Amino acid sequence: MPRSPFSKKALKAFDLAYDIGHQANAEQVRGLFLNTFPLETLDQLRLKQYVIGTQRPTFCAFVEVKTRAWASIQGATALKFGIYYGRTKKDPQLRYRYQSKLGLNEQQAYRTVKQYLLQLVALGRAKTLQFEAIDAIPLSQMFKAKILSLYFPNRFLNVCSGDHLQLLAKLFDLPDGLPLSEYQHQLLQLKATDPICSHWKNPKYMAFIYHTYINPGQPTPTRIRKPRKKPSRPTNFEEVQAERNRIGKLAEDFALAYEQERLKGDDLAHLVGRIKDRTKYAGDGFDFLSFSTPTQPRYIEVKAVPHERGNKNSRFFLSENELEVSRTSGKKGYYYFYLVRFDGKGHPAECIVEEAENLLRHSVITPAVYRVTFEIVN
Repeated sequence: MPRSPFSKKALKAFDLAYDIGHQANAEQVRGLFLNTFPLETLDQLRLKQYVIGTQRPTFCAFVEVKTRAWASIQGATALKFGIYYGRTKKDPQLRYRYQSKLGLNEQQAYRTVKQYLLQLVALGRAKTLQFEAIDAIPLSQMFKAKILSLYFPNRFLNVCSGDHLQLLAKLFDLPDGLPLSEYQHQLLQLKATDPICSHWKNPKYMAFIYHTYINPGQPTPTRIRKPRKKPSRPTNFEEVQAERNRIGKLAEDFALAYEQERLKGDDLAHLVGRIKDRTKYAGDGFDFLSFSTPTQPRYIEVKAVPHERGNKNSRFFLSENELEVSRTSGKKGYYYFYLVRFDGKGHPAECIVEEAENLLRHSVITPAVYRVTFEIVN
């Protein structure tokens, strides 16, 4: 096995600082993509289901925008998809636009693009990878790289920029002049050369590479930090309980759907049916029992985070039992908060995943209720 090119110090520092929520988001959007556009049905994909610009969740809209948490391919025009629906600076009319070499009209152009797309995924799933054939397919390199990483994450790393692939190949002493898709494959193979990152999922490994080699010096991104101002508003518990009852079930349903998509995006779709619903068992101290790996449990506590206009601080209420369970030796490191944020209309809008230990470390925990125990003597 080749020697690891990575700094042990950099790997350990990143592992300590990395926000696992970014990985969960990447896995969830990939799962949603696979649910919407299964590999087995791509041959049935129609023009209106493919093109970006129609304000619909199309294939190209998913690959570029909706799966941005998995990898970014922004920076080139929509012609990177071969065909799209839109306007230009010189022509404000909304219509199909495509590269003239692809056909005489949009139907011909799309047939050509679809042929290239099906050829790409066939090469990506072939027993023997033919990297030169992949690179020869006349679609945008970034577009091809993103598709390969979404459908075949065990073969292609989610680094899509050709410039970045060449830079990393040079930094890690990979052979010169290889096809870009082969660099995308070999960079993924390097993950197995170091015991620290060998078990990392692609989103975390890719984030480490960008943080350490592409954009060095930038702080590790995190979405959770201690509030700048301590909360001072007194708690109205009747109001709190009414609100919790109203939005609690909405949050649980939203988080469960998110987790099912995340499992599929992590290639653990066979475990979706084994998620255990513990919402009716308050003594357990968590809402769902899922999986981080086939052998590693994931204890999920869902917390609704309602929209509060003018308040930058977010909050939820944690029972003594939930706090204790999150810190027990058997669950520490495996206990996650799924924070469901609501929009201004009271609808679930986003799920933020945080490891309990990390979230509580970056939060201010204040007593919200006291239990008063006494005995009445007749």
